Amino acid sequence: PRPIISDTAISILRPATTEKLVVIDPGHGGADLGAERGSTYEKNLNLDICLRLNKLLEEKGIKTYMIREDDRYVGVAERAFIANKLNASLFLSVHNNSMTSKSFRGTMTLCYSSGSQSHKIAKIVQRELIESLGTRDCGISIRPELGVLRRTTMPAVLAEVAFLSNDSDLANLKTEAFRQKAAEGLSEAVIEALISIVNQVI
Repeated sequence: PRPIISDTAISILRPATTEKLVVIDPGHGGADLGAERGSTYEKNLNLDICLRLNKLLEEKGIKTYMIREDDRYVGVAERAFIANKLNASLFLSVHNNSMTSKSFRGTMTLCYSSGSQSHKIAKIVQRELIESLGTRDCGISIRPELGVLRRTTMPAVLAEVAFLSNDSDLANLKTEAFRQKAAEGLSEAVIEALISIVNQVI
């Protein structure tokens, strides 16, 4: 059930068995706009980055599943449910940040707890994004209250690529080149995570 939009969805899924599957989650979508800055909506930036990421991973032979491939609403619990039912090896949610103060800028990565596989993967994601984008390093944030991190049964991280509320970050996010670099950084992080943390053979 999707009460926010008075709708119900049925997902037909084929769980991964011997396959190594990465679930890519473009944050927000549909009626859930995410952060806003003028006519720029977070949901659209998240989706664009994820579509680019998905293409890069598929080109490298990595099996992926996109939680959404267009501008549609998907509930938080539903996202985790899908990933769990798919028996995914890794869950990566992509977002962009916003704060009341316009001075906040940069990149951060969120995970459920410290000392876990998710925390190790968060460090990889953060490092690769910073190297790719050259943004300010806002570090790792432990966020056990977030549904997609709390409800998923596989290693899961949430990347906050940049701040819509910051003029410099927003200007970058509006360019295809920056969003492509974000996708490239995330792609490198996923590959390293699968090899060295999840210990899967691609």
